[in-house]
Amino acid sequence: MRLQKTENSRKSLWENLRLLSRTILDYMICIYLATMLAVFPFYNEEGYSHIGTDKSVFFCRLGTGMGKILIIPLGVYLLLGFGRFAAEKFSKSASRKSDSYAQGTAVSGRCGFGASAWGGIRHVRLSPTDLFALIYGGALLLSYFFTDYREAALWGERGWYMGLLPQLMLLSIYFLVSRFWKPRKKLFYLCLPVSAAVFLMGCLNRFGIYSFGLEFVNVGYISTIGNVNWYCGYAVSVMFAGVALPWLCERLKTWQRVLLMLYTAIGYLSLILQGSDSGLIALTVVMLVLLCMSTGDSSRMLTFWREMTILSVECLGIYVFRKLVPGGINFVGDLAEIFICGPVSITMTVVSVFALIFVWRDKVKNIHREKLYRILALAAVLGSVAVMLGVLLLGLINTLHPGILGKLSENDLFTFNMDWGSHRGATWWAGFRCFAEQDILHKLVGVGPDGMWSYISGGASAGFTATVEEVFGSLRLTNAHNEWLTILADTGILGVTGYAGMMICGIRELLQGGQKNPAAAACGFCLLAYVVNGMFSFQQSMGAGTIFVMFGIGMAFLNERRKKDRHSQVSTNRAFS
Repeated sequence: MRLQKTENSRKSLWENLRLLSRTILDYMICIYLATMLAVFPFYNEEGYSHIGTDKSVFFCRLGTGMGKILIIPLGVYLLLGFGRFAAEKFSKSASRKSDSYAQGTAVSGRCGFGASAWGGIRHVRLSPTDLFALIYGGALLLSYFFTDYREAALWGERGWYMGLLPQLMLLSIYFLVSRFWKPRKKLFYLCLPVSAAVFLMGCLNRFGIYSFGLEFVNVGYISTIGNVNWYCGYAVSVMFAGVALPWLCERLKTWQRVLLMLYTAIGYLSLILQGSDSGLIALTVVMLVLLCMSTGDSSRMLTFWREMTILSVECLGIYVFRKLVPGGINFVGDLAEIFICGPVSITMTVVSVFALIFVWRDKVKNIHREKLYRILALAAVLGSVAVMLGVLLLGLINTLHPGILGKLSENDLFTFNMDWGSHRGATWWAGFRCFAEQDILHKLVGVGPDGMWSYISGGASAGFTATVEEVFGSLRLTNAHNEWLTILADTGILGVTGYAGMMICGIRELLQGGQKNPAAAACGFCLLAYVVNGMFSFQQSMGAGTIFVMFGIGMAFLNERRKKDRHSQVSTNRAFS
């Protein structure tokens, strides 16, 4: 009897230690998430003079500092878990040789303490997203091991710092948040008012209004983020959570819906005015996905057209404002010029208002025209694809036969050369050339994390280096302005396979599995927008750090939902057994 009490006391101590370590992990992750969502977007030391470097250093210091704090509770939690798992296995083996009483005691201990406190260790489920994330992590380590530029690859290129350790920090954010954070909606919602403030300042900047003094102010910098590409990477990482929530949640209170629609309006206006074309491409893709996913639900279709009306009216409003106040907006991107030109903005507004009234009347009459909606959604997708292919075809024809398109030939969009797409023709060529020049081993593992510039400046062929210097002068070409192409050059086929698989599977899991949890699905739309934006932009600490936080938060909500579903299924099975 005394022996049994001693054993139970020991088990209770182990339980309390594990619970304590898990609680510490949870609260420290909460502090990290709050810092990333509420402090990071506003952080700068001396205005715009080196704001990108400031934010990168802040991200690295925060990650290493938090890692030092979390390593002890994480180690305790895992060691106790695996220790108990081994003890259970030993107990199970010993019980086969004991008498019935001893066997009953062992089973009792295993079913009580083991199944409840330590069962999670035995039933860890790795999703496809988790597996691809592990592949990407392995590819990063191999890339660093085989690189010729280890000193630069450890932290990354000076000023950018997206090397091995920062990349591993991103993966650590994903796993720690998704596995060890207890989901809290209030912390998730924190991203909305913070980003709304960032967006509002960005909008005011475009009208020449600066809320506080920032050094080196020019149209290439915006809000508290800095470079427009950095700003766009951050904006798409959080904005679509606010866009998706009214669409996902039918039972929102009126004031909640009004606030989210106001947030959506500020976000749309910011994305139109910020100046980077990649953000508008991401917006177009997300809206098409929302349209396709709305065809089976009249409430969602109504919300979609309500948001489309907001976007269209804002485009028309900007067009009218520019007519009334020429020069009132200090910078507009090339693609934004199309959205806010008279014919396009007027057509968008008329179509959106008409569709909104049409869907609203049908909803009042309890009519849902799913077949019609599916046809219209398919037409919108096919039309968008046709426009894209048409632009590519015209560009190819004009490139082979300059001037054949008349006035259109004067538009840089229809000439594929080094200058195409704000020099993306040159950066994409450089990224692919960096990969193509490698031997078989380095085609698999790349030149090293964040090692593209190190290779161009120190290991590339003379002709390649000369062309880069001719096009970019003294500028360091640290990336290909295409996230996946840069990862291909830096970490090879293994790296881009792991990264692409992680992102694609993550989007699929969050959008499909998140239907029962709006927060998870909202994070899925953010991830989708980030991936599309990344095809025309680059990875940096502000955007990548934010999206991996949102990624982890979304998976945490999804894992919680799955856990509840499993427990419910087990309870149901027991009830009928």
